[in-house]
Amino acid sequence: MKPINCIIIDDEELDLFVIEEYVSDYNYLNLLGSYRNVLESIELLKTKDIDLLFMDIDMPVINGVDFLKKIENPPYCIFITSHVEYALEAFDLHAIDYLLKPIKKVRFDIAVKRAYELFSIQEKALSYELIFEKETIIIKEGNSINKVLINDIVYLEALTNYTKVVTNTRRYITLQNLKNFLNELPQEKFVRIHRSYAVAKNKIKKLQQGEIFLEDFKLPLGKTYRKDVSRILSENI
Repeated sequence: MKPINCIIIDDEELDLFVIEEYVSDYNYLNLLGSYRNVLESIELLKTKDIDLLFMDIDMPVINGVDFLKKIENPPYCIFITSHVEYALEAFDLHAIDYLLKPIKKVRFDIAVKRAYELFSIQEKALSYELIFEKETIIIKEGNSINKVLINDIVYLEALTNYTKVVTNTRRYITLQNLKNFLNELPQEKFVRIHRSYAVAKNKIKKLQQGEIFLEDFKLPLGKTYRKDVSRILSENI
């Protein structure tokens, strides 16, 4: 895959330094610049092909969310901020992920991995095909055809306009957003647990402190989905 051209925008010098250090760990991230405010980055955004922004939200002059709204055909973005209240609006834009300060390396790695998967699938987009059948989905990847049993799916993860399908043995990327993907599956078998995740109901093992445990996986549970998940757990007892 070609390098991912990225820039960092954060008005906090220490946070800027930390993000630069984290980015340097990835040979496929090509850092083209770091800026203390959005105005400094405009010229580079106009003249270079920028794929990804690592951007703070609460900044002087204009905040990151409003700045992204003003850009025509904006790059994908990983938002980094101290303010959780911006999350909903951020995900309505080109947000791949939303990281809260202080930034933990483990959480940063997850965000970068999601970005890598997204750009990787975009390069291969023309070679993918997805077919839904009664009990299976067929995922065509180049010359490879994978037949996945719906009952083997543990969870689904949203990657902007793509969906990651996770089983106990493999992961697949499909060219369909999570909402539309769920509409094609048996409604009685899956439940949305987060803006970014849906899970197989029969794979849920327990709910604990805002997280869902699914066999070998642990996923975050969004506040707006807790009642539905609690009801499903009570029905399965």
